[in-house]
Amino acid sequence: MEDINNSYLSFKVGSETFAIHVGRVNEIREYEAPRNMPESISFMAGVIDHRDEVIPVIDTGVKFGMNPIEVTPLTCIIIIDVKRKDDISSFRMGILADAVTDVFEAVEEDFKNIHNDYSPNYIQATININEHFYLILNSDEVFSVNEIISLCKEVEEIKKQ
Repeated sequence: MEDINNSYLSFKVGSETFAIHVGRVNEIREYEAPRNMPESISFMAGVIDHRDEVIPVIDTGVKFGMNPIEVTPLTCIIIIDVKRKDDISSFRMGILADAVTDVFEAVEEDFKNIHNDYSPNYIQATININEHFYLILNSDEVFSVNEIISLCKEVEEIKKQ
């Protein structure tokens, strides 16, 4: 991880607990229904306004090959920064989570790295802390270049309306 900060935000998607480096987290928001996008990518729940910016919201359950997120009072949208693979820029997106669980400290030496041939490659490691098992996400690997291009195109279409 590029940041010297060793904090990770953990969140639930179905029965699994994922974690992402806090350096990639922009904000945690209460759930608000995203604006639907006709003919959008299957895992895109819609778009929301975030600080004068239109950003896509991803149903992490669908994206991760699990059940779609069911909205409850604990459901939230985590705004994250993702680096584009096709250039040096980054963009913001929202990911749906069943709940945010906690923030924990860990150093990379504590992680059990996952072999490069494992698919999906966006799960870079696991860690077990106090009998809690976490899947550590690499947010830059969650989306393919084509998915990022498609997401950006859909957001641009919304901005034109």
